[in-house]
Amino acid sequence: MDALKQDNELETYFQNKFSSEDISTISSEENSCVKFWENYLETGNFSAFQILKNFYPQLCFPIQTDIHKTGDYINAVLKGKDSYRTLEEKLELNDAAGLKIKIHNSIAGTIPVVSINDNDDFSTLVQSFLHKNNPAPIPQSMGAFLASGINNWARIHNVKEKWIVNNPLGNWNSEFSENILPNPEMYKDKIIVLSTKPYSNVPADQLGLLQEKWTACSYTIRLEHECTHLYTLKRYGSASNNLHDELIADYIGICKAFGRYNKEWMLAFMGLENYPHYREGARLENYLKNIQIHEDDFQKLTDTIKNAIETIARFDDGLGPIKSDKDQIARIESLCETDLIDIASQEGGYMLVTKYNEKVLKS
Repeated sequence: MDALKQDNELETYFQNKFSSEDISTISSEENSCVKFWENYLETGNFSAFQILKNFYPQLCFPIQTDIHKTGDYINAVLKGKDSYRTLEEKLELNDAAGLKIKIHNSIAGTIPVVSINDNDDFSTLVQSFLHKNNPAPIPQSMGAFLASGINNWARIHNVKEKWIVNNPLGNWNSEFSENILPNPEMYKDKIIVLSTKPYSNVPADQLGLLQEKWTACSYTIRLEHECTHLYTLKRYGSASNNLHDELIADYIGICKAFGRYNKEWMLAFMGLENYPHYREGARLENYLKNIQIHEDDFQKLTDTIKNAIETIARFDDGLGPIKSDKDQIARIESLCETDLIDIASQEGGYMLVTKYNEKVLKS
């Protein structure tokens, strides 16, 4: 690949995915997804894992290559049929009892949060939700994800049952096609899934922390990180595996867990604790899978990330601890609406503060 194409590919990667021209208003009202989950949890009739299997039949299928191409999988996951009930092999967890569900309220609204104690169980759920039950390799540095737009068949069946009671002679297939399918909020969920492993696979002693303290901090960082992705998804229509997104989400996560931003933590999360040396296998690699980067361009990228982290640290120092939801939102939006290349520039701090002040004056 020639140098010009490499530069273009890196330039494309750095393009800002957040558009201030397409900002949406975020409602604080609970959506039908959350209400359905709350009603289900209140009954106390099922374990947390059984609730997930009732909602998402893919969690009944084992992790196998190309299993998503089988008739049973297609009928269950895409058509809502109960073909999975007769499966000889089913998905098993090492510690199903260690799976917990809670409803969490964030600046982006209320969302179900699934927590998993066993690291292998977390990888299994990643493979099921994000890789259609295929045995894709899961990086050790990955410890959470936001699943958006997944069919909840228990919700669909609930809507169907209520509709049939009121329309005993009606045609459900027509109703579903005309009035349900065009309204995904009636049957698609957004959920956050969290592991309890060390954040970014960075051990406690590397940060000079006790294990118990680091475990608690890791959980908070993950939760706030994913809630920040949820906010940008609802606000800008974008939440991607891009380093711009990740720096923003980690910024909020660290601040909420530690009280202030810690650039040394952030550098360690990205494998840049010994910059300019990069630690192979660190989390930064998770966000570069879809592009080809020459060694020289990789150095440019790590330079940019290092400089952006330094700028964000100065930005946080100037503002102090997060004081309110409005303050938090203004910081997120300032970071979103400033290009990553600009954040990493010498004028980055000034640009962020200027944008932040504009946000505060408007609120």
